Amino acid sequence: MFPWVDLLALIIRGSLDVVQDTNFWIILALVGYQYWQLQKRQQQMFGVYNYTLTRQVMLAGLYGLIGGITGSFLLTLVGVTLNQLGLQYIWPVALVLMLINMRFLCFAYAGGLVALSNVLFGWPEVNVPQVLSLVAVLHITESVLIAISGGYSSVPMIIKKADGRLVGAFSLQNFWPLPLVVLAAVAVPTGAETGGLLKMPEWWPLLTMPQEPPSGSTWVYVMAPVVAALGYTDMAIASLPQQRRLHSALHLAGYSIVLLVLAVLSAKYLWLQAVAAVLSPLGHEFLIQKDNRHEMEQPPRFVPPPYGLMVLDTVSNSPAAGLLKPGDIIINLAGIPINNKFDLSTAISQAPESFELVFERTGQEVRKNSKFKDGQRRLGVILVPDGDEQYYAEMVTERYGLIDWLKDKFKKR
Repeated sequence: MFPWVDLLALIIRGSLDVVQDTNFWIILALVGYQYWQLQKRQQQMFGVYNYTLTRQVMLAGLYGLIGGITGSFLLTLVGVTLNQLGLQYIWPVALVLMLINMRFLCFAYAGGLVALSNVLFGWPEVNVPQVLSLVAVLHITESVLIAISGGYSSVPMIIKKADGRLVGAFSLQNFWPLPLVVLAAVAVPTGAETGGLLKMPEWWPLLTMPQEPPSGSTWVYVMAPVVAALGYTDMAIASLPQQRRLHSALHLAGYSIVLLVLAVLSAKYLWLQAVAAVLSPLGHEFLIQKDNRHEMEQPPRFVPPPYGLMVLDTVSNSPAAGLLKPGDIIINLAGIPINNKFDLSTAISQAPESFELVFERTGQEVRKNSKFKDGQRRLGVILVPDGDEQYYAEMVTERYGLIDWLKDKFKKR
């Protein structure tokens, strides 16, 4: 019988120990810097921001801990070990790929290329099923985190499309520090195994050590702490933020599960190693290109409606927060019809402290009672752009990597 409870308890304790590691806090500080940059851009565009930096960093750390426990459990279940992962080869390849494009700093590309090199040339010396299983599990973990991480990382934006239009959108960016515990196989003299070892079923691990232990020894698996990080970057232009997230999460999970199955099977059927190694980078790139093309080609969702005012987002701790959602259309406030920003400003100034707000959501009229907070005449809505905004982000399609960033820096000088 598989010791689910005991194993999970070990992983949770191990992950909590990793949280105390200095490297974890360094990564969390870098995460905080990324969110600070996003917050500055939102402040510049709209004069407000939704969530405090402290809350964003705390949520990133909390979700990162959940992801670390999830990823550690899956890695342990499969039997991924540090022994032949070849991280000393994967990281340099990932950094070289980053010179081409920042988004290539991903194990799906670097791990797939290292694995394919081993299949074709026998170098570097890595265990291909182990490498690709690591890639798959990390992306399964990422898909879970994408799905459960809420609106705290959905940043409203004004973007300029290729046709010159200014439209509302959401920058979906998440960064998570990942406290992992990963197995390491250690050879110990037969019969000298210490007490406290978990008794695992005969079918475990799914990926066994490819070589036999030294004569008179046996393999014992120990848990080693590893600090990692995951990131997610996307744009919601034609979709609601949560719809875009779920769509991305489902596609990524499907790709990752297929890759994991192929990786595990390739330990027995060697010809599958080449298939899985090719799927790792090409499958990931196909998903990104397909999803981005779909989002860019569809009509933008957050544009001025024929009547009323469309909400892009709301400000936390305001009357609109928890009442209005992105895409809602405000049509009446305190009995005053709303068709432009001047109407809304007038209605806010003339409305009593408690008022009725009428809006349309997915074609249905909704009436809600609300009130101004602390006597402040503020509804707390961020509206879709009407086309004359001064600050916006411009959509570009060309590559952008470290080399391009350095060129831009030197050009400015």
